[in-house]
Amino acid sequence: MNSTKRKRLNFINGLNICLVFAIILSGFYYLKSVDDLVNKNFELQSLKEETSLLSEEISSLESVKNSLESYENINNRIKDLKMVKVTDINYIIINDNSLAKK
Repeated sequence: MNSTKRKRLNFINGLNICLVFAIILSGFYYLKSVDDLVNKNFELQSLKEETSLLSEEISSLESVKNSLESYENINNRIKDLKMVKVTDINYIIINDNSLAKK
């Protein structure tokens, strides 16, 4: 009976050691999972901040674009060019005989 008790105690000791290793490994896995979640949360937060900054920049650029496209702004820029209005246009009249032949 003594040998069967020792075998049983050895089996229980081995099982306890395996359970301790399993608990330690699952603890490391849990800590790694939590660390990954925290890192992803920080990255998500920074991406949200970047998105809000970019949307503000887009709205400011759209307002600049709208002001540049406004009729008054275009009119003022045309006046600054000091162009002359065309009144008389003389077109060149070409006869059929004046075309080049092969």
